[in-house]
Amino acid sequence: MAKVMSAKGSAALPSFKARVLGAGSWTLLGHFLSLVLRFVGTLVLSRLFYPEIFGLLSIIAAVQMIITLLTDIGLRQAVVQSKYGDESSFLNTAWTVQVLRGFAIWSAGILISGGLWLASSFGLLAKGAVYNHPDLPVYIAVASASAALLGFQSMKSITASRLLQPKRLVFIDLTVQAAALVFNIAFGWLTRSIWAYIAGLIFSSAVTVWLTHAYLPGSRDRFGWNRSALRELLRFGRWTFASSALSAFTINGDRLLLGAWVAAPIMGYYSIAANLCSIAEGASNQLFGNVAFPALSEAARDSSARLRHVYIRMRWLTDPGLLFMAGFLFATGELLVSILYDPRYASAGWMLRYLSFGLVFCRYGISQSAFLALGRPDRVLAISCAKLISLFCFVPVMFFSFGLDGAVIGFAIHMLPVSMLILYFNWEHHLHSLRLEVTVLVAWSAGWLVGLGIVELLSTCCRLVR
Repeated sequence: MAKVMSAKGSAALPSFKARVLGAGSWTLLGHFLSLVLRFVGTLVLSRLFYPEIFGLLSIIAAVQMIITLLTDIGLRQAVVQSKYGDESSFLNTAWTVQVLRGFAIWSAGILISGGLWLASSFGLLAKGAVYNHPDLPVYIAVASASAALLGFQSMKSITASRLLQPKRLVFIDLTVQAAALVFNIAFGWLTRSIWAYIAGLIFSSAVTVWLTHAYLPGSRDRFGWNRSALRELLRFGRWTFASSALSAFTINGDRLLLGAWVAAPIMGYYSIAANLCSIAEGASNQLFGNVAFPALSEAARDSSARLRHVYIRMRWLTDPGLLFMAGFLFATGELLVSILYDPRYASAGWMLRYLSFGLVFCRYGISQSAFLALGRPDRVLAISCAKLISLFCFVPVMFFSFGLDGAVIGFAIHMLPVSMLILYFNWEHHLHSLRLEVTVLVAWSAGWLVGLGIVELLSTCCRLVR
């Protein structure tokens, strides 16, 4: 079919394939341009600030993400997946809940700040640890105010994602990121203070809210409270809430654990390495969340056979790319850090090499999108449980046995047993493909060989210059 009707039946949309390809193209383009902006910002700001500030920022970001996930009831997933996702009463109820959740996140941030201050006052935190920094509670309390602002962003952004129309969303993200970068650099140059980042976070949240209301097409958001819509949101959200609560600690577990074991500068090195590794992971997460999930949800509303077809085709596209980058980063970790950062950050190089193995396992993130599309959030909850157990059992053992090296390796490979569980669920839902699992592994070797070739070429050039 060349055209399909929108949910309201008032406008024709392009075909499913055209929308998926268009959404994927815009998502990847937006992610690439976002990386350019991020690299520029990191390179400039890393010369304005010391590693200690990056260590503190990683803890602030981790705390915010934990609170956000602990209060997540799957509003976006529910709107995208539900057959009622285009009805005004449903959207207005979701927007009202979103606003209330924003203020809940801010309140939780203030409570955590108070808890850290009390723990530090009574000597309950290790001396020299990041958590014991005297100003950290204030930073967290103020930074959490950005969540209250973001709670007011328009439901029109979720509707655009549901319809696989991310063009305007990409423009908003890039505009906000560029404005925040200019703000952070200017404020950072004037103050050389972490407050430049925190003020920039609040500034970017305000710009995001304004653009989602002013730039995106659709009906105006209003406060509403429809009981049927609320029941639908909570029905889907109870599983998402439990899964997100567990994910709050697994996604940020590395920073939570390291924050209790190491000083702020080491935390800064790890943050740099993790950010570099997250380039490929971030692209895949963007595709899984903004393209794969809406596409798989639409396919699932048609038939499970169609969902399997779409799922396998998507994995043939994403798996080789992630495995190639894993091999490439393993070969070039130290080189990339030496090129991008000054010698103060050299320790991030070996960390990046180890963390690259995490990309081997993050390719299964699309499976969780498939389970949600099938209306099985309980599968995602089981995966989140497995992640939590693996992370907080395996990594401490590695740290106390082999030190910092062991901890970083533990962070990189703790997803191995979780991947086995995902493969079992894939088999149970007829989403498995042995040929796919085996064939794509060659991409890691290809990435490693390409990386080695680049390292050797640059080394040869340097010797000739000398």
